[in-house]
Amino acid sequence: MNTEADRELQEPSKTELKPHTLYLVGVPIGNLGDFTPRAADILRRADYIACEEVQASRRLLNALHLEVKGTLISYRESGREASGSNIADLLKQGKTVAVISGAGMPGISDPGRDLVLKCHQEGLGVSPVPGASALTAAAASCGLPTRRFAFEGFLPRGDGDRQKFLATLAREERTMLFFEAPHRVLSTLQALREAFGNRRAFVGRELTKYFEECVLADLEFFCEKYRETEPRGEFVIAVEGLQEDETAKALEAKVQLEADCEFLKDLDISAKDKAAILGYFRDIPKNKAKQAVMGK
Repeated sequence: MNTEADRELQEPSKTELKPHTLYLVGVPIGNLGDFTPRAADILRRADYIACEEVQASRRLLNALHLEVKGTLISYRESGREASGSNIADLLKQGKTVAVISGAGMPGISDPGRDLVLKCHQEGLGVSPVPGASALTAAAASCGLPTRRFAFEGFLPRGDGDRQKFLATLAREERTMLFFEAPHRVLSTLQALREAFGNRRAFVGRELTKYFEECVLADLEFFCEKYRETEPRGEFVIAVEGLQEDETAKALEAKVQLEADCEFLKDLDISAKDKAAILGYFRDIPKNKAKQAVMGK
């Protein structure tokens, strides 16, 4: 008898394609060796494969030596509403549809998200088939704090819109990750430098490919590098979040505490009550609050 524990790890040959289900299939971001057996199995057996560029996807499937039985259909940014409705109709008929992007996981900075949302709204199944991802590859190799990080995708293209957007991130404390095309890399790095100052940064170029680069430096270093060298390939940029200066924070807290004590001094209440008020509003221990109002 198969228990839940027995089913935790499934062999690809035992994977059953569910009707009325959209499969989100991860494809390589560069190195074809990162393609998983389960992804290959599902693409071979899906009734339809939705993709952004049909011809490019056909070349990818050929490079992966996949003989697919399904029909390749277009699902891209322009016309995604009509295509999404068509795919939803196919799923309602009991067909299985696999979605692939140009590279990595569909739904990450591509129109796949809208299709996933439509399936959820219409009660259709959604099943992820994880694979390579430039996002997680960069987060793992950047060397910056990633216990929590913020993925911001592609920045707005216009200089003004980009500047406004980055201004909203100026006090973001988490590491921030961005995708960028090679012809905009230098202008993006310069905009990051202007918005955030010369913070630590990571550039992942051509991840998993032959000319892969994973470099941790600072934003000024990368600005100089790509002023002198034309950027080529696909880029992921990670920038360190705001790191508050602990000395400045401590000084600010000391000044605020002194101002609070000066205000409390003129109130006609007991020292105990003053300490209680100070401790409550500044969230400091009782003994520290008492020492502060007593001038110690």
